[in-house]
Amino acid sequence: MEIRNVQRTGNMHYVYLPTLWCKKYDISSKSKVGLETMNDGSLNISSFIVKRQDKSVNLNVLEHDQDVLIKLVVACYINPTRSFKIKLGKKINIPEFLNQKDITSGLEFVEVDGLNITYESSMTIDEPDSLLKTLVRKVKNLLVVMINDYNIKLINKYEEEIDKSKTLIYKATIGALSFHEKSNLKPLELHYIALISMNLEEIVDHLRFVDKNEKDFLNNVLGITNKIKLILENLNEFDYKQVLELTKDILRLDNITIKDVRTYDKKRVKEHLVNLSEVLLDWSVTKELEKT
Repeated sequence: MEIRNVQRTGNMHYVYLPTLWCKKYDISSKSKVGLETMNDGSLNISSFIVKRQDKSVNLNVLEHDQDVLIKLVVACYINPTRSFKIKLGKKINIPEFLNQKDITSGLEFVEVDGLNITYESSMTIDEPDSLLKTLVRKVKNLLVVMINDYNIKLINKYEEEIDKSKTLIYKATIGALSFHEKSNLKPLELHYIALISMNLEEIVDHLRFVDKNEKDFLNNVLGITNKIKLILENLNEFDYKQVLELTKDILRLDNITIKDVRTYDKKRVKEHLVNLSEVLLDWSVTKELEKT
């Protein structure tokens, strides 16, 4: 690697381009070069300028199982595509397909005309950390509804919004990691955010089936969620000491013996809370390493 000194004039910083490189690519004082900031903080300088192209995917699929197709649609959606088209070999039941949970919770730009599934959007997502803060607030609100006013319609609405937030976080994360989409976050931070969002969504998937009379359990989970919320709203400031306190609170939850479906859901809530605390602890240690 060649090392060059950074020069400064006023508020401008600059380095000289290598003479041999300029000669090789016919770079002169009248030329323009392309600049691209990479996820690892490096700056890529190219001798040519490539206009950013909207990415699209076109697939031909013979599969007609709707559950399988929905998984494919979600996979296309969470990738950084501005559009995609899936051409089917057999017509599908449109109302039944669009009524599926995974389609209704965030994929509002997906269209189905029987033999084609298409998506077109100019929407970009570059703040998964903000989406994560929104997600955990919704988890807290869902718990409050379960404890104070068990409104099943509102609970289902919150679950749908939480699923949507997780899907958008995945879309932003894959875009940043795979195609250098705009992000102020480091790749490892994106990784941690995706794992946290996954565990929060899994917690809610099981939490909504916990008996509404389990007030002590729900209140304890609400207290834990408030601590998680505090950490996620201050991602630049949290440390391992906070996470250790959170972990102790989670481990203090009752040891749950599975007797039926509802006790199974309680146990799964605790397991995903433990998983989430482990991700936060990993992240806190990463932050400590960055200080050295």
